[in-house]
Amino acid sequence: AAFSRCKAVVSTQSTGAALLVTSQIQHFGKIVKRLEQEEFTIVGLYLTGDDRAVVCVQAENSVYKLRELVGPADLRHAKISHQFSLRASFASETSDFYAPSTYENSVQSIKEYFPSGLCCSNTLDMQAEGIPHSRIDDVVGHAEKRQYVYHPCHLKPLLQTVCVVFPPDLLRPAKHTRLSPASQLITLIQGCQFEIMNMRLMTLPQNCLPKFRSLFKIHYEMCQTFAGRPCLAMILQRENAASCFLQILEGYSNNNSKKLLDTYSHMMLYSSNRQKCEDQSRFFFEFLSRRCKDEILVL
Repeated sequence: AAFSRCKAVVSTQSTGAALLVTSQIQHFGKIVKRLEQEEFTIVGLYLTGDDRAVVCVQAENSVYKLRELVGPADLRHAKISHQFSLRASFASETSDFYAPSTYENSVQSIKEYFPSGLCCSNTLDMQAEGIPHSRIDDVVGHAEKRQYVYHPCHLKPLLQTVCVVFPPDLLRPAKHTRLSPASQLITLIQGCQFEIMNMRLMTLPQNCLPKFRSLFKIHYEMCQTFAGRPCLAMILQRENAASCFLQILEGYSNNNSKKLLDTYSHMMLYSSNRQKCEDQSRFFFEFLSRRCKDEILVL
């Protein structure tokens, strides 16, 4: 009944945004792939302090489509009648996934979780509902106000963090597929036992591009591809994360993932050592997950 009511509410909506909140961070890459397979576009994303990913997506009839993808609240029912839903595939309890049940609740939740707006162009629905668009990130670029605190892990002395950035061109679906290279790479990365310590979809302010270029040692032309377009930044943790990031991915590769790496790994930006990771992390983020061995403090 809830699904029928939801469908009726949004049947007149052509294109709009919908909200998804999930605690299943360990399956994040696979969740993004499922969203992309259903033709959702991610226009907002960040990790909360209690390790929940807040995701805003755009699609036709987005609220109804997302509720269908999430599946029924009863997990037993979900596994029987909605076997390919997110709850059936990844949830251990109902609260692992949340999506508002009505268009009105979705709009209200988006304004609450994304008060500064979304990383996308304006739409008629967003304009009508007063949801800001083309958001320029206001967290990035204040590294001098943050301190990265390194904590050695005596049980795992090789445990490290690495900062990884997926440029705008990796967030778009590849040719002949609905999947973006980023979602496929994130799935591979998580399959190599990297854990996500923070992440955010953002559009870099123009005045931050020179510092960004300096931090990652990229040429001017590549840096300009970030101007006015969203990118995805992540902090990952694993043994030898910074010192051997690409080698670890290559070591876990099968034929398909090797082709993926051969095609796109040169486009990923990532830390090459501990000091660079600390500087890049402070540039992008105000905190790290409580699961992380290190901390970022706001001064």
